[in-house]
Amino acid sequence: MVLRPGETTTLSMQFMMHGDMGGPHDFRVHLLTNDPAQSDRTLMVLSDWVP
Repeated sequence: MVLRPGETTTLSMQFMMHGDMGGPHDFRVHLLTNDPAQSDRTLMVLSDWVP
């Protein structure tokens, strides 16, 4: 997908969890861009999953 300056979009993510994974988690998603000032953006998703 290509966004022009000023355009926006919505990202959707799904994380598969199971019963042994309860507790705090720190997921990172890398977005590669064509912006020379910020070519690799990192989104951090923090959770405290309860099975």
